Amino acid sequence: MATEEQIPPEPHLMESMRAVGYTLEAAIADLVDNSITAGASQIDISFASEPDDFVAVLDDGSGMSRQAAREAMRLAARSSTEQRPAHDLGRFGLGLKTASLSQCRDMTLVSKTSEGVVAYSWNLDHLLREGTWSLLRLDAVEVESLPGVERLLALESGTLVLWRELDQLRAHAGETAADMDSAMLGVRDHLGLIFHRFIGDSKRALVIRLNSRAIPAIDPFLSTHRRTQRLPSESFKVEGSTVTVQPFTVPRLTTLSSADRASLQVAGQLRDSQGFYIYRARRLVIWGTWFRILPRQDMAKLSRVQVDVPNSLDHLWALDIKKATAQPPPEVRRRLKKFAERVTTPSKNTLNWQGRKEKSATQHVWQLVTHENGFSYSLNRSHPAVDAAVVASGGQGEAELGRLLTLIEATMPGDDIFNRLAKDQVMENGLGESAIAEMARDMWTKYSTAAGPSATGDAFVAAMINVEPFSGHPRGADILKEAVRG
Repeated sequence: MATEEQIPPEPHLMESMRAVGYTLEAAIADLVDNSITAGASQIDISFASEPDDFVAVLDDGSGMSRQAAREAMRLAARSSTEQRPAHDLGRFGLGLKTASLSQCRDMTLVSKTSEGVVAYSWNLDHLLREGTWSLLRLDAVEVESLPGVERLLALESGTLVLWRELDQLRAHAGETAADMDSAMLGVRDHLGLIFHRFIGDSKRALVIRLNSRAIPAIDPFLSTHRRTQRLPSESFKVEGSTVTVQPFTVPRLTTLSSADRASLQVAGQLRDSQGFYIYRARRLVIWGTWFRILPRQDMAKLSRVQVDVPNSLDHLWALDIKKATAQPPPEVRRRLKKFAERVTTPSKNTLNWQGRKEKSATQHVWQLVTHENGFSYSLNRSHPAVDAAVVASGGQGEAELGRLLTLIEATMPGDDIFNRLAKDQVMENGLGESAIAEMARDMWTKYSTAAGPSATGDAFVAAMINVEPFSGHPRGADILKEAVRG
């Protein structure tokens, strides 16, 4: 009969675990997960390069007793299959250690409860020297010397995680103070996106600060914007747990401020930001993917789908240690495929010539012409601006004007326009209000000359209000009335 032999891992394992693949942003996000699970309402992330490098994450959560803190420093302290509360953002019991030691050689946990203050430290150099799994317990004098600990001691309860000897962080970010600042700006944006539903919660908003400055939420749906389309949501059951799917069609970039554009471009260009946004207990896990259910399409780039998955389905989603990747199980994939095929339609409608219909009461400058195997755009020869130009030339330049319009139509840089819009460049309309007003005065001159004494301002405004560019301008009617008054 086979006999058992115990072969405990060597402390070198801790060095090997540093190569799990954490980025700085993902590592700090893992610590924030723990703070949220502990019921924190405020999380302060601080860092400095002088006199010594450190990164600290402090929360005002429930804190940990000595035994709980010691267990938190144990590798895989909880089973990944253990049922967790719905709000628990943990999974493997590894995040605190692997995330921290992926960036530093010395990580310290200090926690405060009504029972007092406790502090433990993993130091990789100490492990290698001793050759044993030697967790260091700090005494009161050592605790008081830690950077940032005075803020923890001022709280009723809370936890401080401190990184020192930032070898891996510095290897990737750079050695200067400016390099550290730049890296932390990336952390700010990452946390603003990942935890946007906590930060933007109207009932109980979480405050996350970076060196005392609040991190703003980055809502990838612009869900409160008046131009965002919120489509009907659906829910379905998987192994007794509810998955909720909420689709959005986000606005075109041309209608947005620069700040709102940045919120939408979470994966670079809009084309790369379309798709499913998977949330585990309201925490964003993965985004900007159709999971190969649909291909990325330019005409679907405004389509985004918020998918809320409870942590009770972790075992089906193949969630990794970093909580940075996930794959839907077959049943969920089947449901999402059926859903995705119809949620892209509003995006296509919105992007189709800015929602313009071929038949419209508005007199457009450009007209869509459909051919057997394609389409083209022609300039509207009956547009009042064209008539005004002919009148201004005394009727002598009509042929020359026609040839010019034909040349403009034939040389429209369609491919260049498409390529630039695909890169999310905003096409600026260079016709300002003063130019539109001048055009209105020219048209009033032409209209009043042709109509003679019977010409009235009301009739002129009624005739022109459905003509571009007045039809699309917020002050179109006022501009026309001002032209009549002279």
